[in-house]
Amino acid sequence: MSRKLVLFLALLLLVLIVVVVVIEWKPSPKEKSYNPNLFGMHECLAYRSLYESLNISQAFEIMHSLGVRKLRESFWRSRLMLNPTEINSTVRDVMQQVIDNATSLNITIMGYAQDFPSWMRIVDGDHQTVPRRNMTEYSVFLERYEESWKTLAREFPNITMWEIGNEYNLPAYLHPPGYDKNNSDTWFSPQESANIITDLLYYGSRGIKASNPNAKTVMCGLGPGGNGIQGIKVFLDLIYKNIESGEWPSTNSSDFFQVACWHPYIFEEKPNKENWVDPNIEVHEIMKNHGDNNKSVVFSEMGYTDTDVSRDKIAKYLLEVFRLAGNNFPWLDTIYWFRLTDRKGDGYGLVESPEDGWTWKPAAYAYQSLTHLDSSVAVMTVVYVKKKERHKD
Repeated sequence: MSRKLVLFLALLLLVLIVVVVVIEWKPSPKEKSYNPNLFGMHECLAYRSLYESLNISQAFEIMHSLGVRKLRESFWRSRLMLNPTEINSTVRDVMQQVIDNATSLNITIMGYAQDFPSWMRIVDGDHQTVPRRNMTEYSVFLERYEESWKTLAREFPNITMWEIGNEYNLPAYLHPPGYDKNNSDTWFSPQESANIITDLLYYGSRGIKASNPNAKTVMCGLGPGGNGIQGIKVFLDLIYKNIESGEWPSTNSSDFFQVACWHPYIFEEKPNKENWVDPNIEVHEIMKNHGDNNKSVVFSEMGYTDTDVSRDKIAKYLLEVFRLAGNNFPWLDTIYWFRLTDRKGDGYGLVESPEDGWTWKPAAYAYQSLTHLDSSVAVMTVVYVKKKERHKD
């Protein structure tokens, strides 16, 4: 057999292998079903730029490479606002830098504010303290709280989604004066918390809509607490019952929130049907039971820390979270992964902290692999077409 014939047969075999591989290789239907808007990210970029060493532009470069489409950004009132109607111009400029970067990359920001500054809460305590509903200070607190949302929505008209708080169903994020995390007698009862949260959702929504009628209002992300996702289900039902009771200014849930929201953490567990899919469906069933079946949902936080779970496992868990969500939650708009980069050794970041060089962890590559499925298909198709054309010649 001549040398030319051997080379020809070898080349022909290589072409056939490439053609077979490309024809046989294709993403599974599960992979092809991902909605790009499913891929969000949580990070406090403005705050960390002002008070830590985070570079906003670099953070956006990484998010763009990851394929992030939605960003959950903190509007920390204690730093951003001087009073219910005035904004700190220095902090506003940094916040605008975040907004401008997001706009240039077509990343949509959902803003949230969870704290209660001293000029708002009136009573002594930390940033998550509020007066009790039977205190004389409570009505003044609500007035200033509503006005603060009106100011935020007016000053930042490009923000078209506002999450009204964060994990207020958990004592750490909503508590009365004299709160002691080690003494449950100093906490609000579940019903007391639900009553205050119902107030916060209504007056927060009203303030936002007064300045930006087109903005969407998002329920404060309910946290899992000691009873896990089951606790979210119970608490959401309390809020709906409050709205329907006729004891608040409206019985229309959309006057309180237009998008439902919770944080389906399962901490160290690998997500599966029993521990993640079914419990989240049960939470959504509460919405259906109260007539909100068509209302959309976001998970404004979900993630794992590598202080508890190995980095390789987190990468696998992340893939499973998005796979399970894409296949089982047609009502879910976005998962905001917590978080972009480590902060003070918390281990939650997809990449290491800026101080440690923004090094990508395995979970970052896993996230990117999900958002770049279409481009992978395109690359393989180009290879296939070029090889096929060469073979024809």
